[in-house]
Amino acid sequence: MAKTNRSIFQLGHGLMVSCAVFGAIALASQHPWIQRIEGQAQSFLLKLRGAVHPPDEVVILAIDEYSLSQGELYRANPDRYPYLAPLATWPWRRQAYATVIERLIAAGARAVALDVLLVDPSVYGPEDDATLAKTLEQLGDQVALAAAYDVSASDFGEFTSLLAPTLPGGNYQVGLINLQPDLDGQHRAFPDRVIATLRRDHGFSDQLPSFAAATLAAADQPVPVQARDELFFYGPSGTIPTLSFVQVLDPTNWPLYQAGFRDKIVLIGPTAASFQDLKRTPLDNTMPGVEIQAQVVASLLEGRSVNPALANPLLRGILTALAIGALGLGLGYRYPQPLPRLMGFLGAIAGWGAIAYLLMVHRGRLIPVAIPVACLGMGGVAYIATGAISNRLEEQRLRRTLERYVAPSVAQEILNQPEDFTSLTVGQRCQAAVLFSDIRGFSRLSYQLGAEETVSLLNTYLEVMVTAILQHRGTVDKFIGDAVMAEFGAPLSQGASQDALNAVQAALAMRKALADLRQNLQAQGLPPLYHGIGISYGELVVGNVGSVKRLEYTAIGDTVNVASRIEGLTKSIGTDILITQPLYDLVKDQVIAVDHGHHVLAGREQEAVQVYGVIGLKEED
Repeated sequence: MAKTNRSIFQLGHGLMVSCAVFGAIALASQHPWIQRIEGQAQSFLLKLRGAVHPPDEVVILAIDEYSLSQGELYRANPDRYPYLAPLATWPWRRQAYATVIERLIAAGARAVALDVLLVDPSVYGPEDDATLAKTLEQLGDQVALAAAYDVSASDFGEFTSLLAPTLPGGNYQVGLINLQPDLDGQHRAFPDRVIATLRRDHGFSDQLPSFAAATLAAADQPVPVQARDELFFYGPSGTIPTLSFVQVLDPTNWPLYQAGFRDKIVLIGPTAASFQDLKRTPLDNTMPGVEIQAQVVASLLEGRSVNPALANPLLRGILTALAIGALGLGLGYRYPQPLPRLMGFLGAIAGWGAIAYLLMVHRGRLIPVAIPVACLGMGGVAYIATGAISNRLEEQRLRRTLERYVAPSVAQEILNQPEDFTSLTVGQRCQAAVLFSDIRGFSRLSYQLGAEETVSLLNTYLEVMVTAILQHRGTVDKFIGDAVMAEFGAPLSQGASQDALNAVQAALAMRKALADLRQNLQAQGLPPLYHGIGISYGELVVGNVGSVKRLEYTAIGDTVNVASRIEGLTKSIGTDILITQPLYDLVKDQVIAVDHGHHVLAGREQEAVQVYGVIGLKEED
């Protein structure tokens, strides 16, 4: 059984190691499903973090549904709303952008970035283009315009082209607005990483910066040079302050807002749902592309970025697996019981998540979350399952062992409090009753009978004696040839009086069982058996005694010696049950006994022992 338990325990270790190896392979492989799972875990941590206050310098001027609706207002009453003429129909006249750029810069804006592709001549004629070109000639060094890599698929293959502004004149900046979702459809990749991938995969040869970098260049703000892998999101849609485009054109409202644009970096772009430019991000599913660009600008201003703690996937997988394995195996060895082990693994999972959260929020470093948590969870389940099986087998083994010595009900009580039982087995002092029983003249009987008949007779006798002892909550300590030693009150006590009474009741039951057995033996032509029983009460030391190779749960002490000696007195006194004074004092109200006086016992010559012969219980006939 012990070998089986060790095998099960080793199986738990093996499963934990297997989970760690699986985690290493999964993280190193960078399989799309692994990236999706890890992405979802990081999204959860971001949502747990909540919104972070963005830098005050960044503002969005939104081409929203409200601004788009102003064209209808103009068409209904052009004389009343002449300032809305550039917004009469979409696409708007470029005069609208020119007017807004002039007003924003006049109000003190550091830079204006237009997240609208102006790659074709205006549909309203050359004069419209000339209006914006004139503005750019005057203020272009504070303006950034959008460009994009276009990759289109057709039956003849992929077509690639660079969509760039065609407006002449001016020193305006040009930046690429390309964004690309990860495998789970969420936008996390930093624009520089997306642009580098497009250049590598499709052979674009230009060196245009990202739209955010061009915006900062227009604001005369240096761009941090550190590596950036993923976007730092300040919060969900609406985190960056936003104002409707039309408010800048409205001569009534503009004076109310213009002071708020001093020293701002303003990004103009579509936010209306009709443009279908709403992106999925780790924080929400409705963030306009221009707000993602604004969050990139904000993160560059503050030097914030998110990068893997270890860039090499293989190294990341190996180190993570080592950490998972060490943590799981350590918990497995440290907590052998299922409940503490469960709490340990839950704590480890929570701790891993907390470390990942703190690294991401305060250091901008990403460590794997989903795979380690899953591996710890699977390893913990495996450990708990194998531990529960091992404990169950151990409990069954212990139950079978205990029921050889104590009654099933006592065995169950011990199993219900295994910690107490463990303390008992290592040795402790207690007060209990000790019973010794011995067959009279057994040596002569064994000489008369053959070996097989002797063993059979002895087993028959011991069976009925043990049954009587166990029925009264006794613990069978050992067999010494034909003698039986038992304790009442160890390892579990019902109280001194009850333990003493249980011992007397067991002795009386043994007397009756032997009388019945004698009749059966005589009917079979076998010699009758008689025995003597001695019971004492006092202090014992109980626990496991022996060597590493063999242990025995037993009781030692003067009380044991006294019980053995008074059992030997039964023959000379002429009775079958003798008890000592301490035990008699505990049961004298329940038993009928005869005072047999004081007797000197071997090894106790200096102190005589008072003994009583038990007749029966007072309530019995």
